[in-house]
Amino acid sequence: MTTVSARAAMKSDVRLVEKIGYFAANFGNIILSTVISSFLLIYLTDHVGINAAAVGTLLLVARLVDGATDPIMGYLVDHLPRTSWGRFRSYLLIGGALGAVAFVALFLAPGFVGASLVAAWITYLIWGLAFDLMDIPLNALLPAMSASPRSRGQLAAIKGTTYLIGTLVVIGVSLPVVALLGGGALGWQVYVVIIAVVSFALTATGALLVRERVAPSTAEPYRFSDAKALFLSSRAVPVLLVSKLATSAANAALMAGIPFFFTYYAGSAGLVSAVALVMVVPMMLGSISGPLLGQRIGFKPVYLSSLVIAALGVGSILLLPGLQGPSYLVCFGVAGLGFGGAVALNYAMLAELTDFVELKGGFRTEGTLASIGSFAAKAGAGIGGALIAYVLAFSGYVAGAEQTPEALAGIALAQGGVPAALVVIGGLVFLAYPITRTVAAETRAALNERNDAR
Repeated sequence: MTTVSARAAMKSDVRLVEKIGYFAANFGNIILSTVISSFLLIYLTDHVGINAAAVGTLLLVARLVDGATDPIMGYLVDHLPRTSWGRFRSYLLIGGALGAVAFVALFLAPGFVGASLVAAWITYLIWGLAFDLMDIPLNALLPAMSASPRSRGQLAAIKGTTYLIGTLVVIGVSLPVVALLGGGALGWQVYVVIIAVVSFALTATGALLVRERVAPSTAEPYRFSDAKALFLSSRAVPVLLVSKLATSAANAALMAGIPFFFTYYAGSAGLVSAVALVMVVPMMLGSISGPLLGQRIGFKPVYLSSLVIAALGVGSILLLPGLQGPSYLVCFGVAGLGFGGAVALNYAMLAELTDFVELKGGFRTEGTLASIGSFAAKAGAGIGGALIAYVLAFSGYVAGAEQTPEALAGIALAQGGVPAALVVIGGLVFLAYPITRTVAAETRAALNERNDAR
């Protein structure tokens, strides 16, 4: 139960400076994960020299192992001592520092150590654990900053927009900046150090500026068995988990395939940066309009509509072979609109789910629920990246060489067919999600009634 009155829950209570801080923290988070999801595969294959299939296995297995620890990490975050900064802000600051260091090690160690694949395995696993301490407190902040549906919708829009802008900025500037830094493995290594410093500065800014308003109404912490029982008592949690995992995998596959698609299939590596410019406006439109429409007609139908648009966008890449490179940018623009809405709405629905779980069990579980979102995102990233790597390897892709017709067909399948199939799977699973607009409103009313009676 939240310690917020019904009247307070109806108004926006998050100040502008907090929204700026929230933007900064999320931007610092996403630039690290985007460099890894979009460029680690091509860095390890083309610059370190590791086989694509071996990298695919690394991306898949390490992410699944890492993601399996997320519920435990979320439980720990919920039970860490409360500081003068609140329940999550101080741990966001600490996690930001650890995540930045682990991010740098992931790129430097495989290039400096002779056993590069072993070094990649070790540093990738360490990165996943360090990133948990940065990502879970950040995701837990949204339901903790406000109980107001309006504020939560605004924060979800900020989070979704920030993640998408950060993703596109990284995709747009990475290759040109690495080239300016001398290119090759050394250019990438200098680049990731710069990114890590920027990320920590942004995360620290966010931790300083945001505030937490929603606190548990009971000082007694919940037990791990309580959380397990709550999650299994309704299909809401597993449905949202599986759907987000599938859509995260689709997004990761889309991003991981872009450098290969435009370098080898479309014949113009320079269009990698153009993709970022083409996708940014539709993504921002989707991430802003999605939560706003969701407040009016419900998050579920808008989320499903966003997935349909995303599937049409990425699927058309595979269905329209032989076009000129710039023509494919239209497909990425349509996909951006769909993914923009889906990403922002996912965070808004996670806040609703926090209330839903609290009503059923009486405990606030922001950290544990955030860890489920983190697991879905990381496992999805591993699955999406691995599928791209496997398709490339099985189709005969050779790094830096002229590709065979079979390899080109594999690149097209990786870029269009794989993400589209994953989006469709996520949408079909989400049809079973039980929290409609009516259910969410009834949940908020019941919680407010409980709090007003105290």
